[in-house]
Amino acid sequence: MTDTTPRELPLMDMDDLVGRITTFVKRSGPIQGNRLSEKFSDVAPIQLWRACYVSRQIRIRNCARYYLRYDVTRDNVLRLSPSILRDFLTFSLIYLPDQSVMAVEDGTIMANKFRNISLRKLSRARQALLALQPELRAEINAHCVVFLSGDIAYFLAHDTPRQHKTLDVPILGSDIDLVIVTNNEADPEIIAAAENELLKIKRQFLLSPSIREELDFIVKPVDRMIEQLAYGDIHEKIASKILYESYFLMGRVDVYESLMKNLEMRGTRALIEQDFEIALSERKNTIRKILSLSADESVKDPEVASLFFASQERLEFQ
Repeated sequence: MTDTTPRELPLMDMDDLVGRITTFVKRSGPIQGNRLSEKFSDVAPIQLWRACYVSRQIRIRNCARYYLRYDVTRDNVLRLSPSILRDFLTFSLIYLPDQSVMAVEDGTIMANKFRNISLRKLSRARQALLALQPELRAEINAHCVVFLSGDIAYFLAHDTPRQHKTLDVPILGSDIDLVIVTNNEADPEIIAAAENELLKIKRQFLLSPSIREELDFIVKPVDRMIEQLAYGDIHEKIASKILYESYFLMGRVDVYESLMKNLEMRGTRALIEQDFEIALSERKNTIRKILSLSADESVKDPEVASLFFASQERLEFQ
């Protein structure tokens, strides 16, 4: 899900904008942030967000969970996902005080929608694994563990269409990221064959009009996974966090439990959770800054832009 960059739109009088939003929501009922933004296409997203948050006449109901991400454009590489804007556009309902009952009902429906999308993508991940030849699946079950992570694991997956950069085909939102960790007894040739099969399935998923999903995967030995729990450079941080938030799919439960135990014993879990608290604090400070600055100053502030809009940088997991 890619956040829009700041729109070059004229800033509006805040009182007038709040009045326009209030009048519209009174007619429409509770409305998702992205639909409100579509209706107010002449308003910069940061100003629309600001108007909803500063007004005492407007309420916001949030349906998201937050999780840690790493962003190389930031000094400490820490941020939360979804970004402030994506949280507002995709996971929030805007409503008026007398629409509270409707907002609770609509919020539940919206949360269930993302859960169902996540379950569908989870099913696609299993479909990919079950499409492997029996001997390949047998090797994975005997000597590997497979897990996924990201917004699917948090039941926050979305299906907002976007174009695949290489194949130029539309794909449905969140990637399906799989990690396959092999133990020391795994047959390298059979594992390599499984990788080749998964590459074919990946292409099939992208090109099939009935699927259009991005399946990404990586295969690594268990010793490499344990080394990455040092949580040192950015790639180790990403690998550690993927394990931290992972959802078990297939293979050796004992290997998976051993990895999770190492995550705990090496102190990596505590470091991830500490970084989450730092990112959360920075997000709160950024929100306070947006609300304390003028609308024009907020748009120009680099720290605000860093956390309000999602970074376009994407590091591949290793």
